[in-house]
Amino acid sequence: MVLEFIFAYWWLLLIESLVFAGVVALIALNADRIVGDAPRSLASLRASMGLTLLFMVSAYIFVIILIAMLLGGGAYGSSIVLWAAILAFILILVQWLISPYMINIFYRVRSPSTREEEFYAREAERLARQSGISPPKFVIAEVDFPNAFAYGSPLAGNYVAVTRGLLRIMPRDEVIAVIGHEVGHLKHRDVTWILALSIIPLAVYFIGRALIWSGFLGGGGDRRGSPLYLVAVGVALIAVSVLFRFLIAHFNRLREYYADAHSALVTGNPRALQRALTRLYLTYTNNPQLASEATSNSTASMLFIVAPLIEINGGFFYNIDYHIEQLKNIKTSALEEVFASHPPIPKRLRFLDRVALRLE
Repeated sequence: MVLEFIFAYWWLLLIESLVFAGVVALIALNADRIVGDAPRSLASLRASMGLTLLFMVSAYIFVIILIAMLLGGGAYGSSIVLWAAILAFILILVQWLISPYMINIFYRVRSPSTREEEFYAREAERLARQSGISPPKFVIAEVDFPNAFAYGSPLAGNYVAVTRGLLRIMPRDEVIAVIGHEVGHLKHRDVTWILALSIIPLAVYFIGRALIWSGFLGGGGDRRGSPLYLVAVGVALIAVSVLFRFLIAHFNRLREYYADAHSALVTGNPRALQRALTRLYLTYTNNPQLASEATSNSTASMLFIVAPLIEINGGFFYNIDYHIEQLKNIKTSALEEVFASHPPIPKRLRFLDRVALRLE
C-alpha cells in the first residue's frame, strides 16, 4: 500500500509538470496574438476589464457545469466539487486575512519617523480622502530595493508601503504619484478582486488533482469511475486551471493600468508617474543586484549600489524626460508580458500619455 501511494504521488507530480509545461508552451507560441497594445483610452480600459471579467465568470460557470456532467452529478462527483470549493475558499480566505501581518514581518515595515516620511503619510491620507476612501496606514518598508505596494484585509486594515530604496531615488512629486497609484489599488479593491477570482481556478485544480489521485488508486466501478476516465478528466481540469491563472494575470495587468490612470487623475500630474516608472526601470536595468534583492528579500546593505543613483538632479538621471521618450518607443516582448503580472513600463508610459489628453 505504501509503495502504491508513493508511485501514485510521483506520477501525479509528473503529470502536473507535463500539463503545466504544455499549457505554457501553447501560450508562449501564441503570445503575439494574445497580447495587444496598451489601452487606447480610459473608456477602452474599462471595457476590456468588463469583458475580461465577464468572460472569466462565464468560463467558471461553464467549467463547473461541465465537471458536474462529466462526473455524473452523483454523490461522488458532488462531494469532490464541494470539498474542493470549500478547501479553495478557506485557503484564499486565510491568505487574505493574514497576509498583511506576514508582509509587515517579511518587509520589516515601520511607521514614518522623519519629517519627510510624515509628509508622505499626510499625502497618502489626502489622496485617499480625495479618492473617496478611508485613509490607509502609510508605512516604510526597511529594504533597499525601490518599490511600493498596497495591501490589506478586514482584520489588519489597509496599508500603503514604500521602501526605503524608493525614497532614496525619487523626488517628492514622483513619490506622491507612486502613492496615488497604490491608493488606486485600494480604491478599486484590486487585492479583493484578484483573490476572489482565484478561488474557482484553485478549486478546479484541486478537483483535477483529486480525480487523478482517485484514478491512480483504482477509481470506481462504472465507466465514469474508471481509472483512465478519472485521470483524463483530471488532466483536462489541471490544464484549465493553468489557463485560468493566465487569465487572472491578464486581468491584473489591466488593473495596473487602472491604478496608473487613478494616480494621473487624482494627482493631476501623469508626467510625475511616468518619471517614477522610468526611474524604476532604469534603476533595475542598470543594477541587477537590486533586482536580485527584490526577488530574494536579502537584508544585506545595498548602499554602495544605490548610492550612485541617489543624486536625483544630476548624473545618470539628469534628463529623466529624455529617457521617458526613449522608453516609449521601445518594442516590448509579448512573450515576457504574457507571463508577467504587470504591463511593461513602455506601454504604461504610452497609456499615461493618453490619460494626459483627458486632463488637458
